[in-house]
Amino acid sequence: MNSRLIDLFVSGPLQIYISFYLKQYVFKYFMLITGISNILYNTHNYLLLDRKILQKPLPILKPFIDLNHGKRQFHRLYNLIIMYPLFFYIIMNYHLPIYLRIMFIINIIVGFTFNLYYFLVIKYKN
Repeated sequence: MNSRLIDLFVSGPLQIYISFYLKQYVFKYFMLITGISNILYNTHNYLLLDRKILQKPLPILKPFIDLNHGKRQFHRLYNLIIMYPLFFYIIMNYHLPIYLRIMFIINIIVGFTFNLYYFLVIKYKN
């Protein structure tokens, strides 16, 4: 299955749902914005790169897209050193229902591994 579809239908909605359990506004809105951005970004990339429905990137997303590899390396680096550590902080410091906790831990492990792998393997300049 395409990783963009997993982000679109699983990761993004999961992040939005988790935001409702967070009390601190910084983390609540970080998760909410991350989830919404995840859905919009991956929908756009799926339509552009996989389905070829869009002919060119939307101007607002153009700086974040590499037409050969999808996500730019800088975006992967952001995920690795900012987003996933904040996710880890949330999982360690907030009480979430067990099913949500398990899903979020899997999301963190898979996402971190995926981004790290492609950050190390793809050699190109942004």
